[in-house]
Amino acid sequence: MTFSLLLTFGFLFGIGLGFFIQRAGLCFAHGLGEIFIGKPKRIIRMTLLIFIISALGFYLSSFVSPELGLKPIGELRGFGFYNLLSGMIFGAGIILNGGCILGTLRQLGEGNLLFLIVLLSFIPGMALVVFILNPLLNHSYHVQNIILPGLINIDPGYIIFPSVLGAMVWYTLLSLKRN
Repeated sequence: MTFSLLLTFGFLFGIGLGFFIQRAGLCFAHGLGEIFIGKPKRIIRMTLLIFIISALGFYLSSFVSPELGLKPIGELRGFGFYNLLSGMIFGAGIILNGGCILGTLRQLGEGNLLFLIVLLSFIPGMALVVFILNPLLNHSYHVQNIILPGLINIDPGYIIFPSVLGAMVWYTLLSLKRN
């Protein structure tokens, strides 16, 4: 595949994905928030659909080409106090921002220029994480990869398929309640 063809496919995919996200009003943080505040479950249904497609896609891609560089299914990086602290900081940032990066890009694409400031704020924030916090944590915090299927010594399919089935049932129940 030539670079120009790859660039064309990437451009068309980006336009299509952006159109889908804008029309759907998709924001993962907002969707997770809806779980706890009991608002309509439209975004939760979209999130479940994305989970189903991506979980099956990542699982099946390991059979197609293991050297694609995808992370193992179920990988977590570290655990402990720093995860709790960073989760609280991340949650506070989502509350201040009004959504996640996907919601920020959607708002910016809709012409809300206030979110340009939010987007530009992500750059120093990510630089802080990559260049200062990660090296600091690697020296002072025990970081290890925990792969759930390896931890409990079972095939990843025994975790993926029940999770996908549960998400499909939840999606169906939410769709039935809507009608």
